[in-house]
Amino acid sequence: MPMSTGKFSLLSDEELMFYLSNGEELAFDELYLRYSKRLLGYFIRMLNFDKNLAEDALQDLFLKIAEAPERFDKNRSFKTWIFSVASNSCKNYYRHKKVVSESAKEIKYMNEQINDTTFLKTASKMDAVMFRKMLEDVLNDLPVEKKEAFILKYQEEKTISEIALIQNCPEGSVKSRLHYTMKILEEKLKIFKLVN
Repeated sequence: MPMSTGKFSLLSDEELMFYLSNGEELAFDELYLRYSKRLLGYFIRMLNFDKNLAEDALQDLFLKIAEAPERFDKNRSFKTWIFSVASNSCKNYYRHKKVVSESAKEIKYMNEQINDTTFLKTASKMDAVMFRKMLEDVLNDLPVEKKEAFILKYQEEKTISEIALIQNCPEGSVKSRLHYTMKILEEKLKIFKLVN
């Protein structure tokens, strides 16, 4: 694994991309050191816990950055940009696998209210292992953009506006995807609701 060097470890991500564009390999090593573990976790969750597939996706992502650093949009934050590239990789994977997209049920759920704070508080009180397994199963059955919105919001702790940038859609679409996902989770995981 690359070691952080004094000079490069002090630079911002965006500065590192500038150096990388000018052929500085240590800048790449520093970016890899900062982001590889977190992005691997993201890919593992997005690609149905297939570690080999996630490692391949991570390698492809950093290969793209190394081969064409000039593709980085200097007007964006690197962190948001790299998650956008990772997001697109996952979308391409699912497109290739011909996963079914939007569900007609979305319209129905759009008009219903769901309190995600209550749901998440309830979830935290349950048998964590069993809950996590069921949560993974439910998320894996969702259309990829809804699964990704949930992961970005509740596991990567991104804001609605950051998710909109990553998914390249309006904030309203992100809210809709999260609302739909929370409603599905509430229904599928109601077995865990505690008796008061």
